[in-house]
Order: sequence, then C-alpha cells, then structure tokens
Amino acid sequence: MTLPAMASESHLYFERGGPSYRLMQRIGVIKEEPSIGRRIIIFLGLTWLPLLVLSFLEGIALGPSPEQSFLLDFSTYARFFIGFPMIIIAEVMIGPRLTIAGLHFVNSGLVREEDYPAYDSAVEKVESRREARLPELIILGIAVFGAWSMTAAMYAGHEKSWHIIQTSEGIRLSLAGFWYLLVAVPLLQFMFFRWIWRLIIWTGFLLDMSRLDLRVSVTHPDQAAGLAFLGPAQVSFGLLAFGLSSILSASAAFLIVFKGADIETFKIPFIVYLVLINLVFLGPLLVFFPLLARTRRQGLREFSALVNRYDQSFVDKWIRGKAPADEPLLGTGDIQSLADLGNSFIFARQMKPIPFSLQTIIQMSVIAAAPMLPLLPLVMPIADILKILGKALL
Repeated sequence: MTLPAMASESHLYFERGGPSYRLMQRIGVIKEEPSIGRRIIIFLGLTWLPLLVLSFLEGIALGPSPEQSFLLDFSTYARFFIGFPMIIIAEVMIGPRLTIAGLHFVNSGLVREEDYPAYDSAVEKVESRREARLPELIILGIAVFGAWSMTAAMYAGHEKSWHIIQTSEGIRLSLAGFWYLLVAVPLLQFMFFRWIWRLIIWTGFLLDMSRLDLRVSVTHPDQAAGLAFLGPAQVSFGLLAFGLSSILSASAAFLIVFKGADIETFKIPFIVYLVLINLVFLGPLLVFFPLLARTRRQGLREFSALVNRYDQSFVDKWIRGKAPADEPLLGTGDIQSLADLGNSFIFARQMKPIPFSLQTIIQMSVIAAAPMLPLLPLVMPIADILKILGKALL
C-alpha cells in the first residue's frame, strides 16, 4: 500500500528543527543529535555556574538570611538541575512519541486513501510552523519581558533576596541577580515556552486529523473508536509538568523550612495546579470530542437497529417455533452469533467520546505530583509516613 508522501519521520517531527535548534547546531552546542548530555552541561555552564561564581564574589553565597543566600535558594537548584534538564530530555521522550502517534494515523489505516493529500497538507503545516522564525522571536520577547517584570517587582517591593543588594546609594541588582534575571531565567523560559509552541503545533495537527473522514469504529476494543493510542503519547508531556512541579515544590519547601509556612496552605493551589496541568497537556485531545461523540451516537443507533432485527429473527425462529424441523437447537451457531452481537453492542455503549481514560488522567497527575512528595518529610516524621503508606497498601 502506498502511503502519503509526507508520512515519514523525516517530515513529521516536533522536537527538532526551528531557528533556535539550527542556531545551536551552527555554534556547536548540538553536534550529534540529540546531544542531550552535552547541552545540559553547556546550559548549566551558562546559567547556574556563573550564578555560583558571582554570588561568591559578592559574598551572597551564604548571606545574612536564607532569602539573601544563593546556596539556600531551593528553587534555583530545581530550575537549573531539574527543570532545565527535563526540558532538554523531553526531546527524546516526547518528540518520538508524537511522531509515532502522528504516523499511526496512516500506518493503521485510520486515514482513507482519498484523504492522503489532506494528511500531507497537515504535515506540511507542521513543518512550516516548526521552522517559522516569528513564533520563536515572540517567545524570546515574552521570556525577556517576563524577566524584566520580575526585576521591576523586586525593585518595587524592595524584596530581600540574593538578587538585590543594599548599598550606600540605595538598592541595586547584584551581579548574580543581573545574570539570573537577564540571562539564566530568559533562557529557561524561552526553552519552556518553545515546547509550549510545539504543543500548539501538535494540537493543530490533531485538529486537522479530526476533520478527516477517519475510519473510526464504535466497537473498537480500545473504547475510543481506535484513537486511544493518543493518550499515552500525550502523557509524555508529563515530563514538562514534572520539571515545573519541581520548581514549585522547591519554592514551597523554602517557605516551609525558613518561613514556617503550613503545608495546608498549599492544598488548594496544588489541586488547582493539577487540574490546569491536565487541561493544558490532555486538553488537545478534546478536538476529537465531536467526531467521537458523533461516532458513538451513530453507532448505537445502527447497532440498536441491527440487534432488534436479529433478536426478532432469533425469537421467531427458536422461541415461536419457526425453525426448520431438521435444524436442532443444540449446536446451532445462532446463539453464539446473538452473544457476539450483544458483546459488540456493549462495546458500543462503553465507547468514550474522548480518546483517553481515567487512567491517563491519573498517570499525568501522578507525574506532576511526584516532586511534591519530598515536602511531606518536612512536616511529618518519616515513621508516620511509612505507617500511612503501610495502611494504604494493606
């Protein structure tokens, strides 16, 4: 079978490409794809290492208070030793899974041959958006503006931190604070928002797929008309959620350890955060809701009519005595056919109008919540935690 011209990994990919990626290739940051370890080391050398050196030079590595001590800022460790590496590792975790899922539409026969040109067009859109300069320039502007906003907020509130130092002439950014707000944070935000742009590109591709006349089946065993393969691919975005959660968890840990904050104050924000994570990273799959809902309604109507006709024929034949005299009931295939038809109708009734399950939501939530678990030993003895886990397991 001839597949669409664009149905290959050389065209449909999301993690590589783009102006910033090409720039990293030209300057030697990326030599042999994907160069994950090399990039992590280089970015740490551009972000955390200069902060460490500058903080020692200005005497704020361990300042007069935890807020004014660079080495006691938990969120900085989380940003650059967890968050940043997660963004880079995402290229070998998220990207290939999206490519496999995107190609599965044609490899599995979901896309009809007459829709191959439309599929090629959708892949061309991915390429065009992925390689466009304007979106990455906008992302760069947002990243820099966000850092400047943080700087302005610190000055306005005269915040005590290692970012700002007091002098005889007033307050000013420390050298470490300058590098943090104008180099390190913009670089981190740019890389993160770049992945959000890739998520938007993927969502656009899914939207194009949802508009095709896909070969979906109401009786498919995956209970999503054959589209349940998208759920696991989408869960891979949990890697970004893990990195973001690590930063938030580190900030909460600082408040608990040094400010005496009650962990209960984080309960509602934590729940809201998990809801938002699921909406952002699983929400793109909702573009298939109209298609799946329509498929389910139509399938139930058609199966209901088929079941009625077969059931009436079965009753007339075997209950009302219209069966041929030479055809015994014992061993007839009619009963098995009735059972098979009933099972198919059950499959149709159990079909979901969304291509992911409760298990998918739980998986995403667990990944996002995992960095929060280290907060528990800060407010509860480990022995008590083990007792609670023991009771839960037993």
